[in-house]
Amino acid sequence: MVWKAYVKDTNRALGGKMTDRELRKLSRQDLLQLLIAQGREAAQMEEQLKEAKYNEQRQFDSNERLRDRIADREETIEHLKEKLTGKDEKLNEKDREIAELKDQIERLKATGISMDGSGTIEGRELGSIAEAALALNDVFAAAQRAADMYVENAKRKAEGENR
Repeated sequence: MVWKAYVKDTNRALGGKMTDRELRKLSRQDLLQLLIAQGREAAQMEEQLKEAKYNEQRQFDSNERLRDRIADREETIEHLKEKLTGKDEKLNEKDREIAELKDQIERLKATGISMDGSGTIEGRELGSIAEAALALNDVFAAAQRAADMYVENAKRKAEGENR
Protein backbone atom coordinates (compact mmCIF):
# COMPACT_ATOMS: atom_id res chain seq x y z
CA MET A 1 0.00 0.00 0.00
CA VAL A 2 2.99 2.24 0.35
CA TRP A 3 3.41 2.21 -3.40
CA LYS A 4 -0.05 3.81 -3.85
CA ALA A 5 0.93 6.80 -1.77
CA TYR A 6 4.25 6.96 -3.59
CA VAL A 7 2.62 6.80 -7.02
CA LYS A 8 0.04 9.42 -6.07
CA ASP A 9 2.67 11.78 -4.65
CA THR A 10 4.96 11.23 -7.61
CA ASN A 11 2.19 11.70 -10.15
CA ARG A 12 1.02 14.88 -8.44
CA ALA A 13 4.50 16.26 -8.31
CA LEU A 14 5.25 15.42 -11.94
CA GLY A 15 1.83 16.31 -13.35
CA GLY A 16 0.83 12.68 -13.80
CA LYS A 17 4.11 11.47 -15.32
CA MET A 18 6.90 9.46 -13.76
CA THR A 19 10.48 9.74 -14.88
CA ASP A 20 12.61 6.74 -15.86
CA ARG A 21 14.62 7.20 -12.71
CA GLU A 22 11.54 6.97 -10.50
CA LEU A 23 10.28 3.94 -12.38
CA ARG A 24 13.61 2.16 -11.89
CA LYS A 25 13.40 2.75 -8.14
CA LEU A 26 10.11 0.83 -7.96
CA SER A 27 10.13 -2.85 -7.12
CA ARG A 28 8.62 -5.48 -9.38
CA GLN A 29 5.59 -5.75 -7.15
CA ASP A 30 5.09 -1.95 -7.27
CA LEU A 31 5.46 -1.97 -11.05
CA LEU A 32 2.93 -4.79 -11.38
CA GLN A 33 0.49 -2.99 -9.12
CA LEU A 34 1.06 0.19 -11.12
CA LEU A 35 0.30 -1.72 -14.36
CA ILE A 36 -2.81 -3.26 -12.79
CA ALA A 37 -3.98 0.20 -11.67
CA GLN A 38 -3.37 1.58 -15.16
CA GLY A 39 -5.22 -1.38 -16.67
CA ARG A 40 -8.20 -0.73 -14.43
CA GLU A 41 -8.11 2.95 -15.29
CA ALA A 42 -7.94 2.08 -19.02
CA ALA A 43 -10.89 -0.32 -18.60
CA GLN A 44 -12.91 2.39 -16.82
CA MET A 45 -12.07 4.88 -19.53
CA GLU A 46 -13.06 2.37 -22.21
CA GLU A 47 -16.36 1.75 -20.44
CA GLN A 48 -16.96 5.51 -20.26
CA LEU A 49 -16.17 5.76 -23.96
CA LYS A 50 -18.66 2.99 -24.79
CA GLU A 51 -21.30 4.72 -22.71
CA ALA A 52 -20.60 8.06 -24.40
CA LYS A 53 -20.86 6.44 -27.85
CA TYR A 54 -24.11 4.73 -26.85
CA ASN A 55 -25.55 8.03 -25.61
CA GLU A 56 -24.38 9.77 -28.78
CA GLN A 57 -26.14 7.15 -30.93
CA ARG A 58 -29.34 7.46 -28.90
CA GLN A 59 -29.23 11.24 -29.31
CA PHE A 60 -28.62 10.87 -33.06
CA ASP A 61 -31.57 8.46 -33.38
CA SER A 62 -33.77 10.83 -31.41
CA ASN A 63 -32.78 13.71 -33.67
CA GLU A 64 -33.58 11.62 -36.74
CA ARG A 65 -37.03 10.80 -35.39
CA LEU A 66 -37.64 14.48 -34.68
CA ARG A 67 -36.51 15.44 -38.20
CA ASP A 68 -38.91 12.86 -39.63
CA ARG A 69 -41.77 14.22 -37.54
CA ILE A 70 -40.98 17.77 -38.63
CA ALA A 71 -40.92 16.69 -42.28
CA ASP A 72 -44.29 14.96 -41.83
CA ARG A 73 -45.77 18.06 -40.24
CA GLU A 74 -44.42 20.29 -43.00
CA GLU A 75 -45.96 17.95 -45.57
CA THR A 76 -49.28 18.10 -43.75
CA ILE A 77 -49.10 21.90 -43.64
CA GLU A 78 -48.47 22.05 -47.39
CA HIS A 79 -51.40 19.69 -48.01
CA LEU A 80 -53.68 21.85 -45.86
CA LYS A 81 -52.50 25.01 -47.63
CA GLU A 82 -53.37 23.44 -50.99
CA LYS A 83 -56.74 22.38 -49.65
CA LEU A 84 -57.37 25.89 -48.34
CA THR A 85 -56.44 27.41 -51.69
CA GLY A 86 -58.91 25.05 -53.37
CA LYS A 87 -61.64 26.10 -50.95
CA ASP A 88 -60.87 29.78 -51.59
CA GLU A 89 -61.20 29.17 -55.32
CA LYS A 90 -64.55 27.43 -54.77
CA LEU A 91 -65.77 30.34 -52.67
CA ASN A 92 -64.73 32.82 -55.34
CA GLU A 93 -66.52 30.72 -57.95
CA LYS A 94 -69.66 30.66 -55.81
CA ASP A 95 -69.44 34.45 -55.35
CA ARG A 96 -69.23 34.91 -59.13
CA GLU A 97 -72.19 32.60 -59.63
CA ILE A 98 -74.25 34.48 -57.06
CA ALA A 99 -73.44 37.77 -58.75
CA GLU A 100 -74.42 36.28 -62.12
CA LEU A 101 -77.74 35.04 -60.72
CA LYS A 102 -78.44 38.46 -59.20
CA ASP A 103 -77.78 40.06 -62.59
CA GLN A 104 -80.19 37.62 -64.24
CA ILE A 105 -82.84 38.41 -61.64
CA GLU A 106 -82.39 42.11 -62.29
CA ARG A 107 -82.72 41.54 -66.04
CA LEU A 108 -85.89 39.55 -65.48
CA LYS A 109 -87.28 42.29 -63.26
CA ALA A 110 -86.44 44.84 -65.94
CA THR A 111 -88.46 42.86 -68.48
CA GLY A 112 -91.36 42.72 -66.06
CA ILE A 113 -91.02 39.04 -65.22
CA SER A 114 -90.62 37.90 -61.64
CA MET A 115 -90.89 34.63 -59.82
CA ASP A 116 -92.78 34.38 -56.56
CA GLY A 117 -92.15 31.78 -53.85
CA SER A 118 -94.59 29.30 -55.39
CA GLY A 119 -92.61 29.12 -58.64
CA THR A 120 -95.24 30.83 -60.78
CA ILE A 121 -94.19 33.53 -63.20
CA GLU A 122 -95.88 36.89 -62.91
CA GLY A 123 -95.45 39.72 -65.34
CA ARG A 124 -96.58 43.30 -65.37
CA GLU A 125 -96.40 43.27 -69.10
CA LEU A 126 -96.35 39.70 -70.10
CA GLY A 127 -94.95 39.56 -73.60
CA SER A 128 -94.85 36.59 -75.79
CA ILE A 129 -94.18 33.17 -74.39
CA ALA A 130 -90.97 33.06 -76.42
CA GLU A 131 -89.57 36.09 -74.56
CA ALA A 132 -90.40 34.48 -71.23
CA ALA A 133 -88.78 31.22 -72.32
CA LEU A 134 -85.60 33.01 -73.38
CA ALA A 135 -85.43 34.87 -70.06
CA LEU A 136 -86.02 31.68 -68.09
CA ASN A 137 -83.46 29.80 -70.17
CA ASP A 138 -80.68 31.87 -68.55
CA VAL A 139 -82.05 31.15 -65.09
CA PHE A 140 -82.24 27.42 -65.76
CA ALA A 141 -78.73 27.36 -67.22
CA ALA A 142 -77.36 29.07 -64.11
CA ALA A 143 -79.33 26.68 -61.90
CA GLN A 144 -77.93 23.71 -63.86
CA ARG A 145 -74.36 25.02 -63.39
CA ALA A 146 -75.00 25.43 -59.67
CA ALA A 147 -76.37 21.88 -59.44
CA ASP A 148 -73.38 20.50 -61.36
CA MET A 149 -70.97 22.32 -59.05
CA TYR A 150 -72.83 20.99 -56.02
CA VAL A 151 -72.58 17.41 -57.26
CA GLU A 152 -68.86 17.86 -58.09
CA ASN A 153 -68.15 19.30 -54.62
CA ALA A 154 -70.07 16.46 -52.96
CA LYS A 155 -67.99 13.91 -54.91
CA ARG A 156 -64.74 15.63 -53.91
CA LYS A 157 -65.81 15.77 -50.30
CA ALA A 158 -66.71 12.07 -50.33
CA GLU A 159 -63.33 11.22 -51.90
CA GLY A 160 -61.55 13.35 -49.28
CA GLU A 161 -63.31 11.54 -46.43
CA ASN A 162 -62.42 8.15 -47.91
CA ARG A 163 -58.71 8.92 -47.78
